[in-house]
Amino acid sequence: MDKKKFLRLKKKVLNKYPNASTKVTPTGKFYVSDGVGSYVGEEFLIPPQDTVTAAWYWASETIKTSQNIERTHPDKMEFESDEKKFMRLSRRNRKK
Repeated sequence: MDKKKFLRLKKKVLNKYPNASTKVTPTGKFYVSDGVGSYVGEEFLIPPQDTVTAAWYWASETIKTSQNIERTHPDKMEFESDEKKFMRLSRRNRKK
């Protein structure tokens, strides 16, 4: 993976988790900490990776997947996103 793509993935993760950083397990594997005490990908059972770039890649993929689930799964949707969706539809219907 080239440096430009790595920085893009890292930026995506840092937008969601501003205190995210790379951590190392005692076995020498890497994972991305969310800065609060857990790691990015814990909910999806993503194991620690062999390289730093792989750890950031899977953290980025985890964020993308959780966003898709939140967007489409009614039980996972937060109230804020539901309210935003309602306001967007209301504005669209008022134009007609």
